[in-house]
Amino acid sequence: MSEGINRNRNAFMTLLRCSVLICMCAAACVASTQETCAPPESMKARFTGKPDPAALNDLGVWFGEHENYSCAAEAFATSLQMDPKQKDMPHIAFMFGASLFYAGNGKDAIPALQAAEQYGYNEMKLHLILAKAEDNAQARHDAEEEWRAALDIDPDYSYALDNLSDDLLADHDNRGVIELLDKARVLPQRTVHQALNLGSAYELDGKREDAERVLRDALNTYPDAVELASRLVDVLTKSGKKAEAEAVLRIMKERQAGTAEAKDQ
Repeated sequence: MSEGINRNRNAFMTLLRCSVLICMCAAACVASTQETCAPPESMKARFTGKPDPAALNDLGVWFGEHENYSCAAEAFATSLQMDPKQKDMPHIAFMFGASLFYAGNGKDAIPALQAAEQYGYNEMKLHLILAKAEDNAQARHDAEEEWRAALDIDPDYSYALDNLSDDLLADHDNRGVIELLDKARVLPQRTVHQALNLGSAYELDGKREDAERVLRDALNTYPDAVELASRLVDVLTKSGKKAEAEAVLRIMKERQAGTAEAKDQ
């Protein structure tokens, strides 16, 4: 067991060494248009000699608050290289990975965030960022695990439900979408996005009546959602319910005309 942990830690430290070089190169490339990664005046006293990991971590937080994510990543990476066994290592690894992600380096963010997770960091934001990074990298099955981990923390978190249902639809797992979204608990706060995905899942599963039910319920909740109305019209038309489809279309056109008239007044 200890051999496996050491091997994983060594792999993580190799990643950190490579990533800090990437961060330094990126900083050098944009030096002419972006301020360097020097500490602010209020923190300079802590960097007069060799900075300690705590100072670097505070610097990383400062850069993150100022949306200078490349410099934040460099600070966190240097801190982790300096003391990979520091008390808050999983949290610092998360902030390092998140900084890489926000700096546009999702590829290197993934293993950094996975390392944070492996060493015990279990927060909603970790799962959301890692899932999005994995989706961007076309690692959809890994992303699905992270969306589910987020939902383990908050089963009603709309952003995770939206994205997990997207991934399940992309996997042609229509019943998985139905199981995820067609629950009494989810219904009161089901988003337009979720309703569209659930309607698609039912239709693709050959259950147009259920698709119609879901879309009607959602349109009652979001009467101005044009995409919901269009999808409902499409489902009704395919089911041979031409008159109902025309009625929905007419109501939607009247609503749009009323909205436009109100804006002109």
